[in-house]
Amino acid sequence: MAIERGRGSRHSHQSHAPHYHYVKPFGEKLKDCCRSTIAFIFSNVGVCGLMVGYTIMGAFLFSAIESQNDVVITADVIRNQTIEQLWNITVMYNVLDKPNWRANVSHIMLTYQRAIIKLVDEGWDGGNTTLPNKWSIEGGFLYSLTVITTIGYGHISPNTDTGKMMTILYTVFGMPVFLLYMANMGDILAKSLKWTYAKLCICRRPEHKYDPSVVWRSAEATLRAPAGPSNFHPEYPQELGEEISIDTTSWSAGRADKVDVSSVNIPITVSLVIMVALLYGGTLLFEKYEGWDPLTSFYFCFISLTTIGFGDYVPGLSVHPTGDDEKGMSFIYCSLYLMFGLALLSMCFNLMQEEVVHKITACLNAIRFFKRRETD
Repeated sequence: MAIERGRGSRHSHQSHAPHYHYVKPFGEKLKDCCRSTIAFIFSNVGVCGLMVGYTIMGAFLFSAIESQNDVVITADVIRNQTIEQLWNITVMYNVLDKPNWRANVSHIMLTYQRAIIKLVDEGWDGGNTTLPNKWSIEGGFLYSLTVITTIGYGHISPNTDTGKMMTILYTVFGMPVFLLYMANMGDILAKSLKWTYAKLCICRRPEHKYDPSVVWRSAEATLRAPAGPSNFHPEYPQELGEEISIDTTSWSAGRADKVDVSSVNIPITVSLVIMVALLYGGTLLFEKYEGWDPLTSFYFCFISLTTIGFGDYVPGLSVHPTGDDEKGMSFIYCSLYLMFGLALLSMCFNLMQEEVVHKITACLNAIRFFKRRETD
């Protein structure tokens, strides 16, 4: 009893002993904070947030730099300049000098026609004398996105020296961010598609190797069978002999539910269907909000997702009867479609590459197998 009391007193003495906590210095706390921040930035959520935040920053940056120095020449200005030039030519040449007067007038009218066509391409609908603000926040967002994705429609370009320098710096740091975003988003979408395909198309096949009922009967037959390699039950499939465990219920459930996503290969037809669906969805989107015909909408989606970016068609700058608010929203729709569509297209190309490599590897293994059998 004395020993027990001694132990109790010793334990009570240790329980009342003061506890000392290690306090990290400020430098170590700062290092831990930097490590956590960098780890979050390079995670999947962090990369997506970094891509969106970087593009939003570029929208505000270029809008602030270029909007104040953007000189908009309206149709009224061009019309008045043309009328003044025609009057000066009429005063300069008398009525008897008709060939020179006609040549100068033809040159002025051709210049006027080109200027009006350029205004129409930039968004003038002919009903008013104002143009949409190309360097709004929405327009700056689309410009920033087309710069770092190397699409480059060319519908707007910086006019100031500051804007040109910032475009260079913005692209230098923005392209690695975009490539990192493409890699992470492609990996997330590929894993999600593989998991969904495995659940829907692989694990529910009746001829699947690891059918729980077959495994249960095989395990039950193994437990009842006498020891020895020659005593096999008729119901027991010999190829599963080394994979049966005692806990048959948990084993069969685990084998049936576990899906190795990395070993799943998506057929090329599935990737092609996804690509066609992406182009078709974009066609319906721009056909509705831009007023384009189906061929033009499909053409724009294909040119944009392949990063060709001719710039002959740009959302928000087309001639259609929608208001300025809907024109601004067109930039947002286009930007979201490009961000998601490029990542989805990259995923499809990666999956198709994996499938091609898998097929070639299987063919080479088959050739080696037949050659080995011929030599044997």
